[in-house]
Amino acid sequence: MQGNLKNPLDLAHLVKSHRLKAAPKDGNPTGGKMTADTLAKLAGVSRDTVFRIERGEDVSFSTAMRVLRVFDLVLHATRPQAPDLYTAAEYFKTSGLTT
Repeated sequence: MQGNLKNPLDLAHLVKSHRLKAAPKDGNPTGGKMTADTLAKLAGVSRDTVFRIERGEDVSFSTAMRVLRVFDLVLHATRPQAPDLYTAAEYFKTSGLTT
């Protein structure tokens, strides 16, 4: 997933998908995925924090950064752009909100 994270659920999806695709880094193979325990140890956070992130609960910016660094990812703050009329119309058309 590349692009803008707009809410905690976007972060949840990003972290969980990277964790499940990542090879184990603790020497204990678990079918090719990184465990929440391993991610927590590598990020310096608790396992409960990893699960809170993956459920889409709020965490601090610094906590999110620590977890994302494990996957060589970073957050960049940008000013959101208001969509133009065409983009907004396409969104509503493709989302099924209009007929």
